[in-house]
Amino acid sequence: MNKHTRRPLQALGMILAAALLFCLAAVPAFAEGQDEGIMPINDNAPGDDSSSGGSSPSLYGEPYITGYTVTDAAGNEIQRVDAGQKCRIVVAVVDPRITSADQLTNADGRALAANIKLTSTASFTSPSLGDITTTTFTAQKVNSNGLSYAVIFNDITYVGGDNKISFDLAYNDGFLPLKNLSQAISQCRDAEKAPEGAKASALVITAASYGGGSVEAGSEFALTVDVLASGGTVGAENVAVSLALPEQFTVASGSTNVFVGSMSPGASKQVTFQLTASAVANAGSYNITVNASGNAASDSAPLSAQMPVTVPVTQPERFEISRTSFPEYLSMGEEGYANISLLNKGKGVIYNVSAELTGEGFTTSEGSQFIGNINAGTENSTEFTIQTTESGTLSGVLTVTYEDEKGTIKTLTKDFTMTVEGGMMDDPGMYDPGMMDPGFDDPGMTMPDENKGMPLWGWLLIAAAVIAAVVVLIVVLKKKKAKRRAAQLMEDEDEDS
Repeated sequence: MNKHTRRPLQALGMILAAALLFCLAAVPAFAEGQDEGIMPINDNAPGDDSSSGGSSPSLYGEPYITGYTVTDAAGNEIQRVDAGQKCRIVVAVVDPRITSADQLTNADGRALAANIKLTSTASFTSPSLGDITTTTFTAQKVNSNGLSYAVIFNDITYVGGDNKISFDLAYNDGFLPLKNLSQAISQCRDAEKAPEGAKASALVITAASYGGGSVEAGSEFALTVDVLASGGTVGAENVAVSLALPEQFTVASGSTNVFVGSMSPGASKQVTFQLTASAVANAGSYNITVNASGNAASDSAPLSAQMPVTVPVTQPERFEISRTSFPEYLSMGEEGYANISLLNKGKGVIYNVSAELTGEGFTTSEGSQFIGNINAGTENSTEFTIQTTESGTLSGVLTVTYEDEKGTIKTLTKDFTMTVEGGMMDDPGMYDPGMMDPGFDDPGMTMPDENKGMPLWGWLLIAAAVIAAVVVLIVVLKKKKAKRRAAQLMEDEDEDS
C-alpha cells in the first residue's frame, strides 16, 4: 500500500474512533434523562401522590358527596344554623374506588375503617374526640357504583363566615390515597352578613319518594319530590328541581329538570318525575340524586339543596320446573329412575338450588340433591334412583328449594304418583300349590288340603257308582259269551246230521 492510499485510511479510522467515543459518553446521559423525564405508566395509581402536594387522580374514580342533613342533638332537622350554634351534620358519601365486599377487609384481616379530619376549621370548630364517626361498612352498601356510607359530625359548631364544611378522607388500608371533600351547608348563615331587616329563606328538600319497596326492571314508576322555602322573611326565586340519574334509569315522559319559579317564605312545592327502570338492569340498588336550586329574593344569593334517593331494582323471577319423568309402574322391591329439569328464564341468577323427593312407600338413594347456581337463560337437570318398599298407588312430592338474588329462600313443588305391583308370595290370594317345592320342609308352612273342595260322602257315592258300573259291565259280557257258545253248539249239531 502506497502512502497516498494509507493517509486517507488513517484519517477515516480516526473519525470512526472519535464517533465511537462520543456514543459511549452519551449513553449514560441518555439513560439518566430517561429516568428523570419519563413518567411511569401507572403514575395515577391509587396511593401515589404527586410532588405538588395534591392527590393524584384515581383510576377508579373519586369519592363524592351525594347529600347532607343538619339536625339538633335529638335528631330533629334544623332549617337554620346561626354563628356560634352547635348542630349535627350528616354527610352522605359514595366512594367508587371500593366496589367489592372483599375490600372491606384489609390484607392483615382488619376491618376497613375511615379516618376523618375536619379541615374547614375557620368556619367550623372541630368536634371532640370520638364525635366524628361513620356508619358501618357492610357488604349490602357495596355495589358497582361504590361504597355508600355517611360521615357524622356530632356536636359541631358553626362559627360564621364561609358555610362550606371540608374534611380529609382516608382509610386504614394503606392503599387508597387521602382525598379532601367539601360541601356547602345552606342552613349555616352568618347573621353579621345578612341584609338589614331581610332574612332569606333556605331551600330544603323535605321528601323524595318513589312509593317504597322495590321497582321491577322494565317498569315505570313515579318519583315525587317536595321542596320547601324554609324560614326567612323573603322567599326564593328561579327555583328548579332536577335529577341526576344513573344509566339504569331514564325519563319515561317529561324532563329531568322542572322549573318551579318563585316561592314565598314557608311555601312548599311538589314535583313529580315519571321514570323507567331499564329492562336489562342488574338486580341491585341504585342512587338517584335530587337537586333543588334557586336564588334568594333579597340579594339573589344562590340557594341549593340536595337529597339522595336509593331505589332497589329487581328482575322478574322466571324460574320453573320445566320437565319431569317418573316411573309409572314398578314391581315391589324394583328400582326406578326419576329425571327432573329446571329452567331459569329470568335475567338474574338463581342461587343454591336443591331438589328432594318425599313420600311414603319408597326411598331414594340420593336424598336431597344440591344442584348449585343456575344462571340466567340456562337449564339444569338431575336424576333420582327410587327403591319401592310398599305396593299400591304411591304418591310423592318433588320439592325444589332455592334463593333469589336478595337471598330470600323460596320453593317450587310438583306432585307425582306411581303404581307398584306387589310380589305373588306376598299376596295370599295369589297362592298356587303347584309352585310349592315338594321337598319344601318348613315347619312354619303347611301344605294345602287337596280334597278340601269335596266332602267325604261325595267321594263314597262316586266310588259306589264306579263299582256298580263295573259289575253291570261284567254281567253283560258274560251273557254275550253264553249266547255265542249256544250258537256254536247248534252249528255243530247241524253238520253232524
